[in-house]
Amino acid sequence: MDIGELLYDIFGKRIAEGGQFSPVEYLIYGAIMLALAFFVIFPVLDRRGIKFDLRFAMAIIPFILLGSLIHVLEDMALIPTQSANPLELGFWFVTPGIWILVATITIATLVIAKYLESKTKYSFHLLFAATGLIPSILIMLFIMSNFGNWPGFLGSLAIVAGITAVAVLGFNKLTKLKLLRDKFNILVTVSQLIGSVPTFIAVEFFGYGEQHPISDIILKFFPFSFVLIKLGLVLLILHYVDIEIENENLRGFIKIVVLILGLATGLRDLFRLGIPA
Repeated sequence: MDIGELLYDIFGKRIAEGGQFSPVEYLIYGAIMLALAFFVIFPVLDRRGIKFDLRFAMAIIPFILLGSLIHVLEDMALIPTQSANPLELGFWFVTPGIWILVATITIATLVIAKYLESKTKYSFHLLFAATGLIPSILIMLFIMSNFGNWPGFLGSLAIVAGITAVAVLGFNKLTKLKLLRDKFNILVTVSQLIGSVPTFIAVEFFGYGEQHPISDIILKFFPFSFVLIKLGLVLLILHYVDIEIENENLRGFIKIVVLILGLATGLRDLFRLGIPA
């Protein structure tokens, strides 16, 4: 096997033929993403005075939603067929192309919004969020007009809300920790529930498959534990970050990364669930 065939087997086969991420592909993409996030994106934006707080988290959500909704359009076969070739349009509407595209648009918009803040009376958070929100709302309304599985969609949201309420009330009543008294932490926790509940419902009750290998194993053998494991992990991460990370902006950035990881896949699964299989 030559190097071209090896690269195709690792990175191209899943895109061209569909199916799960291979473990090697999964690990490589994860390592690249984390390296770029913490050694490139964070230092650059931190030097530009970007504060990674709750306000920033709310402003970036429209861009996460935009990427997820574009992915749903691809699932609906309404945009170019997926391709493993970066020179073809279809590559930029599936993973990893879609997230490279959305990340580039997001960072470029953020830099422009920060510049415009200095020239206008408007906060960059408002300019930044509005730029992502307008196309996201338009695409979302179109996708929802094609919904045929409202019970799956609304049921997922209801379960997320219910688990969040139980977790917050229970955690605050049974412990002295301030973990879930913090709105930022609650938002990050909700993001991971959105990243698990719709996936669990789609796989368990509507016959969908799971692309991520580790998640697939858990969902096959211990379905609902997938939700509980995600909830437990996010609470442990948040607790560790709040206790051990002294740099406030780095602490916020880590929470933003966890938020993106939850919503990026979860919002796609949530809206895909509303589309008849």
